[in-house]
Amino acid sequence: MKKLYKVSSYKQVSNGFHILLDGRAVKTKSGQEILVSSVDIAERIVLEWANQGDVIDPQTMPLTQIVNTKIDHVLKNRAKMTSVILKYLDTDLLCYLASEPKELVDLQEEKWGKCRSWFEGKSNYKLKTTNGLVAISQSEEIHKFVNDYVSGLNYDEFTALQIIVPLSGSLILGMVMVSGQLNSQEVLDACFVEEDFKDTLYNSEKCGTDPYIVSKKQAAITDLQACEIYLQACKTF
Repeated sequence: MKKLYKVSSYKQVSNGFHILLDGRAVKTKSGQEILVSSVDIAERIVLEWANQGDVIDPQTMPLTQIVNTKIDHVLKNRAKMTSVILKYLDTDLLCYLASEPKELVDLQEEKWGKCRSWFEGKSNYKLKTTNGLVAISQSEEIHKFVNDYVSGLNYDEFTALQIIVPLSGSLILGMVMVSGQLNSQEVLDACFVEEDFKDTLYNSEKCGTDPYIVSKKQAAITDLQACEIYLQACKTF
């Protein structure tokens, strides 16, 4: 989409802040005016619009996309989105462990063990883990706890969660990040444990990292950092 505006700004209203382009409110794809509760988020979204070149690139506007998702999808389809997220529990990345080599096993424990411990401390239930490829099923008690936990999140927290979970392949990582126990870089490191181990194994500093992995990690950290900023701004409002 070609850039047709000159000035991006925001305006405070009774229930938050509208984002403006040349004085006119920005709308989502469904025609709803963008409304945010935090001046910090408003300022950052204004900057995303201000930094666009001649052609608007939505991929460089992660906070705008988060707010659009909340307004157009989460507020209308949260129950359906919740059912999608809950399916990640039985295939959670953090529960499928390597059996060898020892260095990879140790790295997974370093990056993943504290997240499982956080979950088990919150739920009082121990997660099943496996070294095999056959899918496992967590207990009914764990499924109920997770369902209740996710249902208890506010709309901003849930919006971030439904981005983090499919991006990381882990419902547990999403819960831990939304709780504020992990930052975006720590979640990224947890997501790419195996890839980072292979880089070390094959001496990527000398031979170079797979360009696909580099691109994938860059896209992931952009979205994770946006979620981190969004969550922090919403919690401090």
